[in-house]
Amino acid sequence: MAKNINLLAYCGLYCGACSFKVAFDEKNRQHLKNMPSKYDQYKDAELEFCPGCRLDSQCGSCKIRACAKAKDLINCSECVDFPCAILKEFNDDGMPHHSGCIPNLKLIKEKGIEFFMDYQEKHWTCACGAKTSWYLQNCTKCSKKMDNSYKKQ
Repeated sequence: MAKNINLLAYCGLYCGACSFKVAFDEKNRQHLKNMPSKYDQYKDAELEFCPGCRLDSQCGSCKIRACAKAKDLINCSECVDFPCAILKEFNDDGMPHHSGCIPNLKLIKEKGIEFFMDYQEKHWTCACGAKTSWYLQNCTKCSKKMDNSYKKQ
């Protein structure tokens, strides 16, 4: 099993690149700066530790999480109905980071969780070693322009 499966949401999101999680882990609000306006109400709130949706429903009520847990799935790629209507709606809801869910799950199905987790960890770490996140434009440590493409696999 993957070294930190808790960073893989049931829907295929890589929680290790979540802007809120990285902002908390790095104690750096720069990760929140370019997030969609939908999240404005949270950008100035106290940053809280998030263990990821596998351990806690930090992101609130989630139909995908509930369904996967009820079916005892590690992630939605294991489901016979993949990709289902619920997952497609989430993937296509206009939130840029959600648009990577189905491609991520297809990659997991094709190459396995270990490959996916290793790839994501490398993709969301700057060459200088700093953690990056979904909406970060430039590395907060070395200012290098970030490749925060969500579908790049």
